[in-house]
Amino acid sequence: MISGVIEGFYGTPWSWSDRKACIELLSHFDANAYVWAGKSEPRHRDLWRDPFTTDELEGFSDLSRHRDGVRLIVGLTPGADATAADVVHKLRPAIDAGAHGIALLFDDLPVLDAAARHRTLANEVEQTFARPVWLTPTHYSGLGGSPYLTELMNGLSSSVEVMWTGEHVVTDRIGPDDVRARTLACGGRAPLLWDNTPVNDALMSEALHLGPYAGRDPAIRDGLAGVLINPMMFARASMPTIASAMAWCRGDDPLTTWERAIDERGWRRLAQATAFPDDPHWPGARPSRQWWEDVATLEADDIDDGCVPWVNGAREGARLAIAALDLIERPDTDPQRHAMAAIGLVMAWRAWHREPVLTFGGGPRIRPVLTNDDHGRFSYDGRSISYSSSLVDDLVRRATR
Repeated sequence: MISGVIEGFYGTPWSWSDRKACIELLSHFDANAYVWAGKSEPRHRDLWRDPFTTDELEGFSDLSRHRDGVRLIVGLTPGADATAADVVHKLRPAIDAGAHGIALLFDDLPVLDAAARHRTLANEVEQTFARPVWLTPTHYSGLGGSPYLTELMNGLSSSVEVMWTGEHVVTDRIGPDDVRARTLACGGRAPLLWDNTPVNDALMSEALHLGPYAGRDPAIRDGLAGVLINPMMFARASMPTIASAMAWCRGDDPLTTWERAIDERGWRRLAQATAFPDDPHWPGARPSRQWWEDVATLEADDIDDGCVPWVNGAREGARLAIAALDLIERPDTDPQRHAMAAIGLVMAWRAWHREPVLTFGGGPRIRPVLTNDDHGRFSYDGRSISYSSSLVDDLVRRATR
């Protein structure tokens, strides 16, 4: 079973040292794949024709021999006018540098009439390099087929793995029936799951996903070609979820593994403070005063710099919650002082709401819970937006009625 990470998000790519740290973690869990495919890597997508830089080729070489058993797969999104010769010419230096395989990524492209070209590129790249080729089709989510998928599969080499994100672009739950439906839509080919978790790019950039791998029925392992986790641009913050997912892949308990990883880093309170009500690590509707006090003083020194806004938002929100609890549990007997305390709380609460991050389950939360229809086109799902008030909002409302 393929298991590993696909660095496939939009936003600032990981550093080479982050990638090596990830491969170390993958090796620890007997995982076997790391895919270099960041959407914002210029020579992966926007400038795909440009040759890889010396730094990139040296990085590929370093990653390819960093840990035995973890294969380096180099990704490319060829443009609409790309020929097989163009793609082979671009990728040969990466193969020479040590890449173990190639990923051709045709996701998020308006080319549902290009299935034959995608099939030809994959077949010729595989034949030229005699290395594994993985392909993300333009129709990459959903449970049904489409003319694009039918054409793509008609003559595609049986050893090319075809990626799939589940019923939706971001999928909360995947069961055996979902896997069987996709397998049928792909002519009997088992899907390679590109799992968009814990990624928080694009529409999800206000959320921080620190929770365990969840919502995947263990029975689907038998029907998948493998699982690739798409992480956040925050590499260190992604590691507990990656560890949990890789434990799931080898049949271990993902929750126990996550708890160990999150507690080793001292991030449990931050994870809970940035969770949403349906998450397994949600702290509940009425956390204790001690929980709020823990969050108000939480430390996350080892986390990525980009996560600091969530750390600060969680601390400040917890302080507001404690002030609200004081008003509820210890009301001032002087009406004027009580009124001033309530107004001060509301003003601080309003300022906190202007922070561009989501904490304590607040919303609106926006995610691409979209799917490809029977023509391969994206269709809207109302679950893309969830409306909810945060735990802090609830306390402030109770305190200021």
